[in-house]
Amino acid sequence: MNKIPKILFLHGREGTPEGSKVTHLRDCGYRVIAPVLPKDSLDLSIKRAQNCFDAFLPDIIIGSSRGGAVACSIKGSNTPKILIAPAYNKFRCQINDIDDSTIVLHCPDDDIVSFEDSKNLVEAFNVDLRSCGICHRMKDPDALKNLITAIEEQLSK
Repeated sequence: MNKIPKILFLHGREGTPEGSKVTHLRDCGYRVIAPVLPKDSLDLSIKRAQNCFDAFLPDIIIGSSRGGAVACSIKGSNTPKILIAPAYNKFRCQINDIDDSTIVLHCPDDDIVSFEDSKNLVEAFNVDLRSCGICHRMKDPDALKNLITAIEEQLSK
């Protein structure tokens, strides 16, 4: 029997562990661990995400918006990361374990998190930046298709 990939999903500031992207991933057959990240405490969100990573040792880490900032902050050694419109600059997060294996999905028309921030990750860490989606929420069919493609690529490495 094949192992079902385990994903640590870190939701955005207004997101929830049962949001549309998490639901989509579960519907696609992935095992998703999605902790509640309190929107009033970035430090507690990072600590909770790190504890989940350490306890469950996921195959991949996905962070969306503020959850992308949290994903940048946790230490996940060689665990592949996918960042969706990562708000690392908005929350002034320390960046750990981001490199050219990291995939960033971002809509160029995002009006909440600047697309330029993701371009800066390309400059600083040579991440793989992919333009997709129609807005910051990244829950439209194009964004979700790109997310599944990125997951498949990360898991096949």
